[in-house]
Amino acid sequence: MNAREQVVLIDADDTLWENNIYFEQVRTQYLDWMKDLGCDVEQVSRTIDLIERKNVRLNGYGGENFVESLKETYLCFRAHAGHAESEIITIDEMASQVRCHPIQLLEGVAESLGILSRRHQTILLTKGNPEEQTRKIETSGLAGYFKAIEIVKEKDVDSFRELIARRQLPKRDTCMVGNSPKSDINPAVAAGIRAFYIPHARTWEMEREELCISDQIIILERFSELLRHL
Repeated sequence: MNAREQVVLIDADDTLWENNIYFEQVRTQYLDWMKDLGCDVEQVSRTIDLIERKNVRLNGYGGENFVESLKETYLCFRAHAGHAESEIITIDEMASQVRCHPIQLLEGVAESLGILSRRHQTILLTKGNPEEQTRKIETSGLAGYFKAIEIVKEKDVDSFRELIARRQLPKRDTCMVGNSPKSDINPAVAAGIRAFYIPHARTWEMEREELCISDQIIILERFSELLRHL
């Protein structure tokens, strides 16, 4: 164990608590519903992906962006349907759980985070809609374990470099913990810090990416394993 205090940047969604499973559940329900309306499910699924990628670039991440993407997809197939207005309302009702889903902490998170926060300087680093992410953090009951909370629009190399410079974080004593190769691990390593990768079986497709090859990455099976390294 390293006795020297570390700065530990920690991702939120699908690292501390379940998140993407709720989006997947709504997407499955939506696709079944569109199939019942006579739409080709494969075409609908491809259209959701295209529209969501576009909307993420324009509006950022979060539940509202996802719901709007479902509505926009619906209009691509059913804009002239006789019941379009009521069916849009159905989408809102269907997608309500991604707006206010319960916070289910992943195994060992609360206990391990409590220990880590006493040993090191812990900073929550998450991306998305500030209001939506703040609600999750407050509901989780974990806010008190963090010295600071950073909610950013995107987690890329530039955002990591900006955070490191603004908070004057020592690179040799700073690391990132997360489940996303694209947003947590690869950009952190590119910015010059270590990273702990904790894969999640249901990581969102848009967050998947090949891990960069680096001896600065340690792969763990669960959050509690951090205590062996930090």
